[in-house]
Amino acid sequence: MARQGVGSQSTETVRRIGVFVDYWYAYTSARQLFAPRGAPPPAWFGNVSPAALAGVVVKQPPMGARRSERRLAGLHVLIRHFDPEVHRGQLERVRRWELEGAAVMVGPSQDQGGGHWQSGLSVALASAVVDALDRGVYDTAVLFAGDGALWPMLEMLGGRDGAVELATWVAPDGAVPTGLAGAPGVWCHRLGEARFKQLSDDRRPGQHGPGAGRGPAAPDTAMAEALSAAGIAEAADAPVVAAPETTAPPDTEADTDGGRGVRRIAHRLFGSRDA
Repeated sequence: MARQGVGSQSTETVRRIGVFVDYWYAYTSARQLFAPRGAPPPAWFGNVSPAALAGVVVKQPPMGARRSERRLAGLHVLIRHFDPEVHRGQLERVRRWELEGAAVMVGPSQDQGGGHWQSGLSVALASAVVDALDRGVYDTAVLFAGDGALWPMLEMLGGRDGAVELATWVAPDGAVPTGLAGAPGVWCHRLGEARFKQLSDDRRPGQHGPGAGRGPAAPDTAMAEALSAAGIAEAADAPVVAAPETTAPPDTEADTDGGRGVRRIAHRLFGSRDA
């Protein structure tokens, strides 16, 4: 896609960027690198805004490229399979991501994947990336992922000019939690702790305003600031994201609309359970 400048003979090529986020990796690696030492961090620690994350990697181009040459054309969030009736908080999270424009893909269940949860998700991610690039949906795919099983795909796509980029958190000492950062020909966006804090989604159930919910309300400005910095408007009617009750992102908080939203999302993601 080219843009002709007014009164200029030069053209500017705008690359359509598709961002693919392995949310389990984003969550667990953030906990690994940035959680305070000592007591285990609360279960919500590590949650981030995929929309704001996508805005950051799109607007921080590789060396030699310009921000004006990049446009976010699609956001895909891949999550592990979960029970929509049990993990209501994860359904609330999926709902808000979709309101922010993300396409959410749920990986195969443990039974479908032979008990290998992460490998099934990585295969789904790799398939989605290769398909989107081959069909010309995007010019560049940015993967926020760390599973070593993705190396062959990165090695293959790294030979295409600017076809694929990687993104990951980076520790204060410069260490990264994945060997994919060394894939040949693949630019790696290394996001540090300060950026993680900016993108963090630390909302709790019942946070509808100052003083609402149980106990003092946790800060809710990080999300708004991150989205604003990324040039993304937060949906006014976006529901509050429920915090997980385990070390994994899903939780068991109750649905907030009498179950109607849960059933709609569950049917869309998993199909009807009716006989």
